Amino acid sequence: MRNNKQYAPSCEISNELINSKLTRLYAIITFSIVLLFSLSPYKWIIYISATDFAIRVFLGVKMSPICNLLQIYLSVSHTPTHMVNAGPKKFAGRIGFAFTILMSVFHIVGWTILANGVAYFSLAAIGLEAFAGFCVACFMHQQWQKLKNRKQFN
Repeated sequence: MRNNKQYAPSCEISNELINSKLTRLYAIITFSIVLLFSLSPYKWIIYISATDFAIRVFLGVKMSPICNLLQIYLSVSHTPTHMVNAGPKKFAGRIGFAFTILMSVFHIVGWTILANGVAYFSLAAIGLEAFAGFCVACFMHQQWQKLKNRKQFN
């Protein structure tokens, strides 16, 4: 039951599966948080996202408070599942974690322009995942692998 066609060929492939409806909802929540961070005075909101990404990356999706709430919502609403390979989503989660940490650090040290720059780039990437199902992190990973392989043979 693998559905790897939508991902870049060099993206991580895992034996684990994840509900794509859950990841899409998570992307919508993250998009909302980053949008609120970039357009409002509530800059502390990014710390919630960074903390949840850290939990997802280091402890797993099952420990994420946001994912648990979304899972309850999906169960209560009887939304049918659509399982996809978890590898690309884990890779994208690590990228999301890195970006939310960057936004947090840039905000703490007062580098507002850099924090907003990372936020706007994140909004574009998260928006493509949330609203179009396109994994920008996986695409970037594929391009990096091509570049690396080209340098290896030159």
